Amino acid sequence: MKKPFLTDHQTFALIILALFIFIGPLFGPVPSFLLKMFDLELAAILLVILFFISFSAIFLIVNNYIRFQKRSIFDLGWRRDTTFKAVLLGCLLGVLWSFLGVGGYLQLNPGVDIFEISFLRIGTVILGCSGAILEDLITRGYVMNELNRFKISSSLQIVFSSCLFALYHTIWNFNILGFIFSLIYGMLLGGLFIYGRRSLTPVILGHSLVFLLSEPFLTLFMLESIR
Repeated sequence: MKKPFLTDHQTFALIILALFIFIGPLFGPVPSFLLKMFDLELAAILLVILFFISFSAIFLIVNNYIRFQKRSIFDLGWRRDTTFKAVLLGCLLGVLWSFLGVGGYLQLNPGVDIFEISFLRIGTVILGCSGAILEDLITRGYVMNELNRFKISSSLQIVFSSCLFALYHTIWNFNILGFIFSLIYGMLLGGLFIYGRRSLTPVILGHSLVFLLSEPFLTLFMLESIR
Protein backbone atom coordinates (compact mmCIF):
# COMPACT_ATOMS: atom_id res chain seq x y z
CA MET A 1 0.00 0.00 0.00
CA LYS A 2 1.27 3.47 -0.87
CA LYS A 3 2.48 5.64 1.93
CA PRO A 4 -0.07 8.43 2.68
CA PHE A 5 0.92 12.02 1.99
CA LEU A 6 -0.14 12.99 5.54
CA THR A 7 -0.13 11.00 8.76
CA ASP A 8 -3.37 10.26 10.63
CA HIS A 9 -2.71 13.08 13.08
CA GLN A 10 -1.84 15.56 10.32
CA THR A 11 -5.00 14.68 8.40
CA PHE A 12 -7.03 15.10 11.59
CA ALA A 13 -5.50 18.55 12.14
CA LEU A 14 -6.22 19.48 8.51
CA ILE A 15 -9.92 18.62 8.87
CA ILE A 16 -10.16 20.65 12.10
CA LEU A 17 -8.47 23.60 10.40
CA ALA A 18 -10.80 23.33 7.40
CA LEU A 19 -13.84 23.58 9.67
CA PHE A 20 -12.55 26.85 11.10
CA ILE A 21 -11.49 28.29 7.75
CA PHE A 22 -14.42 27.28 5.54
CA ILE A 23 -17.37 26.79 7.93
CA GLY A 24 -16.56 29.36 10.63
CA PRO A 25 -16.92 32.45 8.37
CA LEU A 26 -20.41 31.29 7.35
CA PHE A 27 -21.53 32.23 10.87
CA GLY A 28 -20.06 35.76 10.76
CA PRO A 29 -18.52 37.78 7.92
CA VAL A 30 -20.18 35.86 5.06
CA PRO A 31 -23.78 36.48 6.25
CA SER A 32 -22.92 40.14 6.82
CA PHE A 33 -21.63 40.40 3.25
CA LEU A 34 -24.69 38.62 1.82
CA LEU A 35 -27.03 40.97 3.68
CA LYS A 36 -25.27 43.98 2.16
CA MET A 37 -25.57 42.56 -1.35
CA PHE A 38 -28.99 40.85 -1.36
CA ASP A 39 -32.39 40.91 0.29
CA LEU A 40 -33.02 38.73 3.34
CA GLU A 41 -34.58 35.72 1.60
CA LEU A 42 -31.98 35.52 -1.17
CA ALA A 43 -29.21 35.88 1.41
CA ALA A 44 -30.74 32.96 3.34
CA ILE A 45 -30.85 30.59 0.37
CA LEU A 46 -27.33 31.58 -0.73
CA LEU A 47 -26.04 30.98 2.80
CA VAL A 48 -27.43 27.44 3.06
CA ILE A 49 -26.01 26.70 -0.40
CA LEU A 50 -22.58 27.82 0.82
CA PHE A 51 -22.94 25.63 3.91
CA PHE A 52 -23.74 22.61 1.73
CA ILE A 53 -20.84 23.27 -0.65
CA SER A 54 -18.35 23.81 2.18
CA PHE A 55 -19.34 20.70 4.13
CA SER A 56 -19.31 18.70 0.88
CA ALA A 57 -15.74 19.82 0.14
CA ILE A 58 -14.52 18.89 3.64
CA PHE A 59 -16.32 15.55 3.51
CA LEU A 60 -14.60 14.74 0.21
CA ILE A 61 -11.27 15.04 2.01
CA VAL A 62 -12.52 12.81 4.82
CA ASN A 63 -13.95 10.26 2.40
CA ASN A 64 -10.76 10.08 0.32
CA TYR A 65 -8.72 9.65 3.49
CA ILE A 66 -10.80 6.78 4.88
CA ARG A 67 -11.02 5.10 1.45
CA PHE A 68 -7.22 5.18 1.25
CA GLN A 69 -7.26 3.27 4.52
CA LYS A 70 -9.71 0.71 3.09
CA ARG A 71 -12.52 2.07 5.26
CA SER A 72 -15.88 3.57 4.34
CA ILE A 73 -18.59 5.82 5.77
CA PHE A 74 -20.03 2.73 7.46
CA ASP A 75 -16.93 2.78 9.68
CA LEU A 76 -17.90 6.32 10.68
CA GLY A 77 -21.27 5.11 11.98
CA TRP A 78 -23.42 5.43 8.86
CA ARG A 79 -26.38 3.00 9.14
CA ARG A 80 -24.73 1.22 12.06
CA ASP A 81 -27.09 -0.68 14.34
CA THR A 82 -28.32 1.36 17.28
CA THR A 83 -30.99 1.20 19.98
CA PHE A 84 -34.62 2.25 19.95
CA LYS A 85 -34.02 4.50 22.97
CA ALA A 86 -31.23 6.36 21.16
CA VAL A 87 -33.44 6.88 18.09
CA LEU A 88 -36.28 8.13 20.29
CA LEU A 89 -33.97 10.52 22.12
CA GLY A 90 -32.65 11.77 18.78
CA CYS A 91 -36.19 12.53 17.59
CA LEU A 92 -37.06 14.28 20.85
CA LEU A 93 -33.90 16.37 20.69
CA GLY A 94 -34.63 17.40 17.11
CA VAL A 95 -38.19 18.46 17.93
CA LEU A 96 -37.12 20.36 21.07
CA TRP A 97 -34.30 22.22 19.33
CA SER A 98 -36.53 23.13 16.40
CA PHE A 99 -39.05 24.69 18.81
CA LEU A 100 -36.24 26.77 20.29
CA GLY A 101 -35.13 27.89 16.83
CA VAL A 102 -38.60 28.85 15.65
CA GLY A 103 -39.35 30.48 19.01
CA GLY A 104 -36.30 32.71 18.66
CA TYR A 105 -37.42 33.90 15.24
CA LEU A 106 -40.98 34.52 16.45
CA GLN A 107 -39.59 36.91 19.03
CA LEU A 108 -38.24 39.02 16.17
CA ASN A 109 -41.25 38.56 13.87
CA PRO A 110 -44.26 37.52 15.95
CA GLY A 111 -46.69 37.78 13.02
CA VAL A 112 -44.88 35.34 10.69
CA ASP A 113 -46.78 32.30 9.39
CA ILE A 114 -44.64 29.35 10.45
CA PHE A 115 -46.78 26.92 8.42
CA GLU A 116 -46.34 28.67 5.08
CA ILE A 117 -44.90 26.51 2.30
CA SER A 118 -42.62 28.38 -0.09
CA PHE A 119 -39.67 27.88 -2.42
CA LEU A 120 -37.45 29.35 0.31
CA ARG A 121 -38.71 26.83 2.85
CA ILE A 122 -38.34 23.81 0.57
CA GLY A 123 -34.88 24.87 -0.57
CA THR A 124 -33.51 25.60 2.90
CA VAL A 125 -34.98 22.37 4.31
CA ILE A 126 -33.37 20.19 1.63
CA LEU A 127 -30.00 21.93 1.76
CA GLY A 128 -30.09 22.30 5.56
CA CYS A 129 -30.81 18.61 6.16
CA SER A 130 -28.14 17.59 3.63
CA GLY A 131 -25.61 19.88 5.27
CA ALA A 132 -26.50 18.53 8.72
CA ILE A 133 -25.86 14.95 7.56
CA LEU A 134 -22.46 15.93 6.16
CA GLU A 135 -21.62 17.85 9.33
CA ASP A 136 -22.48 14.82 11.49
CA LEU A 137 -20.37 12.54 9.30
CA ILE A 138 -17.45 14.92 9.85
CA THR A 139 -17.85 16.26 13.40
CA ARG A 140 -19.21 13.14 15.05
CA GLY A 141 -18.45 10.25 12.69
CA TYR A 142 -14.93 11.20 11.66
CA VAL A 143 -13.67 13.34 14.55
CA MET A 144 -14.95 11.16 17.38
CA ASN A 145 -13.92 7.91 15.73
CA GLU A 146 -10.44 9.24 15.00
CA LEU A 147 -10.12 10.26 18.65
CA ASN A 148 -11.21 6.74 19.54
CA ARG A 149 -8.45 5.38 17.29
CA PHE A 150 -6.04 7.70 19.10
CA LYS A 151 -7.10 5.98 22.37
CA ILE A 152 -8.97 9.00 23.73
CA SER A 153 -11.76 8.21 26.20
CA SER A 154 -15.41 8.51 25.15
CA SER A 155 -16.06 11.36 27.59
CA LEU A 156 -13.16 13.39 26.19
CA GLN A 157 -14.36 12.63 22.67
CA ILE A 158 -17.68 14.25 23.54
CA VAL A 159 -15.97 17.26 25.14
CA PHE A 160 -13.57 17.76 22.23
CA SER A 161 -16.17 17.40 19.47
CA SER A 162 -18.66 19.67 21.25
CA CYS A 163 -16.03 22.37 21.90
CA LEU A 164 -14.97 22.13 18.26
CA PHE A 165 -18.62 22.38 17.18
CA ALA A 166 -19.22 25.42 19.39
CA LEU A 167 -16.00 27.17 18.37
CA TYR A 168 -16.39 27.02 14.62
CA HIS A 169 -20.02 28.12 15.05
CA THR A 170 -19.02 31.24 16.99
CA ILE A 171 -15.34 32.10 16.65
CA TRP A 172 -15.81 34.53 13.71
CA ASN A 173 -18.64 36.37 15.45
CA PHE A 174 -18.13 35.40 19.08
CA ASN A 175 -20.70 35.85 21.79
CA ILE A 176 -20.82 33.84 24.98
CA LEU A 177 -24.50 32.88 24.76
CA GLY A 178 -24.07 31.55 21.24
CA PHE A 179 -21.03 29.56 22.34
CA ILE A 180 -22.82 28.03 25.32
CA PHE A 181 -25.90 27.22 23.24
CA SER A 182 -23.76 25.51 20.57
CA LEU A 183 -21.67 23.73 23.21
CA ILE A 184 -24.74 22.22 24.88
CA TYR A 185 -26.17 21.11 21.54
CA GLY A 186 -22.82 19.64 20.49
CA MET A 187 -22.55 17.71 23.75
CA LEU A 188 -26.07 16.32 23.30
CA LEU A 189 -25.26 15.17 19.78
CA GLY A 190 -21.92 13.73 20.85
CA GLY A 191 -23.57 11.98 23.78
CA LEU A 192 -26.18 10.51 21.43
CA PHE A 193 -23.40 9.16 19.25
CA ILE A 194 -21.83 7.30 22.15
CA TYR A 195 -25.16 6.25 23.70
CA GLY A 196 -26.38 4.97 20.33
CA ARG A 197 -23.40 2.60 19.99
CA ARG A 198 -21.49 4.94 17.69
CA SER A 199 -24.32 5.00 15.20
CA LEU A 200 -24.98 8.24 13.34
CA THR A 201 -28.68 7.44 12.96
CA PRO A 202 -29.90 9.04 16.23
CA VAL A 203 -27.45 11.92 15.75
CA ILE A 204 -28.68 12.68 12.25
CA LEU A 205 -32.27 12.51 13.46
CA GLY A 206 -31.48 14.92 16.28
CA HIS A 207 -29.77 17.32 13.89
CA SER A 208 -31.63 17.14 10.57
CA LEU A 209 -35.05 17.27 12.24
CA VAL A 210 -34.14 20.76 13.42
CA PHE A 211 -33.76 21.91 9.82
CA LEU A 212 -36.78 19.95 8.65
CA LEU A 213 -39.05 21.62 11.23
CA SER A 214 -37.51 25.05 11.69
CA GLU A 215 -36.15 26.19 8.32
CA PRO A 216 -36.09 28.82 6.90
CA PHE A 217 -36.67 30.50 10.25
CA LEU A 218 -33.42 29.20 11.74
CA THR A 219 -31.34 30.79 8.98
CA LEU A 220 -33.48 33.93 8.91
CA PHE A 221 -33.09 34.28 12.68
CA MET A 222 -29.30 34.08 12.37
CA LEU A 223 -29.27 36.63 9.54
CA GLU A 224 -31.57 39.07 11.31
CA SER A 225 -29.56 38.73 14.52
CA ILE A 226 -26.39 39.62 12.63
CA ARG A 227 -28.12 42.50 10.84
